[in-house]
Amino acid sequence: MVSFSVRHDPVPASVKIDLELHKPYRTFFGLGRLRCEWCNHKWGAHGCPQRRSAVKLLASKIGSDSLRDVLTTLIGFSWGGAA
Repeated sequence: MVSFSVRHDPVPASVKIDLELHKPYRTFFGLGRLRCEWCNHKWGAHGCPQRRSAVKLLASKIGSDSLRDVLTTLIGFSWGGAA
């Protein structure tokens, strides 16, 4: 018998899709405020709500404490809760 080894990716595909689709763009010919390209929400300090939740889920799936701390600092939430 032949056994196949398939790598298991702990990060859900929906997280990767959300991080790829939700990107900022400037309104009014590049001079206006930032908005999300995909959902058209105002782009805040940590992106749109969908991007922020995708980064939170990504941070919860990462096993490395140092990388998790970097993500926590970037999106601005305490790691202890699901705020």
